[in-house]
Amino acid sequence: MFKNIQKQLLLKYPLLWNTRFIPMVCIGFLSNLLYFFVGYADGAITFKQRYYSNLDFTFFSFCFLISLIILIVWLVTYFKNNSFKSFYPKSRNALFFEWVQILGIVFLLCLFYFPFEYGRQLHKRNYMDEETARKRCETISKADFFIDGGFDEAEIDTVKSVFRDTVINGTPVYTNTVYKDYVTIFGKKYSPTALINRNTNSFSFSTHEQDSLRVLAVRKVLAENKSEEVKKIMQDYLAIIKEHGLETNLTWDKWFEITYNYPEFSQYELIARNSPTDKDANQYPSYYDEGDEYATMVAVADTTAKDYSKYFIERNTLVHNYEEVANAFTKSVFKEETVLALFYVAFGLSLLIISFRVTSGKSWLIAVVGLGILNIIFGIMSASTNESLVYCILMILSIIAFFIYFASISMRKSGKKHSMIVLNLILWLFGSLIPLCYFTYMELYTASIRHLENYYYDIHYQFLNDNITTMLSINLMTVFITMFFLTRHIRNWKGLAEE
Repeated sequence: MFKNIQKQLLLKYPLLWNTRFIPMVCIGFLSNLLYFFVGYADGAITFKQRYYSNLDFTFFSFCFLISLIILIVWLVTYFKNNSFKSFYPKSRNALFFEWVQILGIVFLLCLFYFPFEYGRQLHKRNYMDEETARKRCETISKADFFIDGGFDEAEIDTVKSVFRDTVINGTPVYTNTVYKDYVTIFGKKYSPTALINRNTNSFSFSTHEQDSLRVLAVRKVLAENKSEEVKKIMQDYLAIIKEHGLETNLTWDKWFEITYNYPEFSQYELIARNSPTDKDANQYPSYYDEGDEYATMVAVADTTAKDYSKYFIERNTLVHNYEEVANAFTKSVFKEETVLALFYVAFGLSLLIISFRVTSGKSWLIAVVGLGILNIIFGIMSASTNESLVYCILMILSIIAFFIYFASISMRKSGKKHSMIVLNLILWLFGSLIPLCYFTYMELYTASIRHLENYYYDIHYQFLNDNITTMLSINLMTVFITMFFLTRHIRNWKGLAEE
């Protein structure tokens, strides 16, 4: 059946047959489907131990190798029949459609990161719906108050603190921040190490403002002695622990008894965040294991080691896994920067292939060597002048010169001469013309305002910084449109005599 399809393509659609587009699309689709299922399997979370994957480097190395082998095999079959070299009749847009097919094939072969990551992300989402995940993350976050959450900073004593180096009465006084021995919460003073001064844990479901509001909500519950709400947080938290089969030797009533000490909240026990039998505690250290960052910042700093009680909850394992679930819902695999990088790789490879197609192996290799020498010369000139812009400006002028030379050869119709080498350079470099101009202008503008103290607040400077990805996206569209007209011109140029 496959041979029959190829035969029909040869008779009716020779361009599709020549590029092996149909079989390559099938191979690309099936390989990416396989990558998706591998990613889905790798996204399995047991919840009884911390999720960790060792597959990334090995898998992506394997995918790269497989894609490279497929690409080489395809190129061998693709270059067997070159209509330009064999003088087959070509329509005006045939070369453009050929390049589009090459671009599609290369794109599928470079796509492996996305199906793998999406499959892994999808598996993590399937454990619960987003609303349930949000509510559980909020419960887990609030419960940190009563386990071992970090302290908020004590108030700064502005009278005793020195905010910049200075000299007083001939004696140098250096920067020093002094904290008060209390914090004020809802109009009442508490010890900086009081339970009410603790913080909640943060998940990617929440913004910084939402996290701050959650902290205030828990502190209000404590300040107003709403003990039933505290008990509800503990009960919900332990229900999650029990559902996932995590270890704890606490009950909610005992937990409440050893931590809730209204109204001062100064007497409480610290709950260990790992089970004594937790093998992952030291194997996969996480951000949450770093401990209390504010212990040295409060005025009454406790420099001794923490004295945990005999009670424990496998909090770190729970937090780590729910952070994975939260990220699966909130962080898209298809980030603009990553997608742009994929397109640039696909465009670059496709232009390398089509340039070899329309010229010759000899001219292609000469162009590679010539481009290398050109970069070395421009690099030396840039280094000698100590100006990075020199390289960009010289490269812009070179690309423009290549276009002018190629256009003059085509218009004179007196022979190709060295235009075959120049055409390779044009196909490889014209896509960098807009980014080079953009960054050159950006650097020149920055240099003109750098003498200002807060130049980075300049509106135009911020606009240029904020729209780099937009410029790169526009550049890709420009390359695509330019190729439509350039391939037509290459078709006519191919008819010129060699000399």
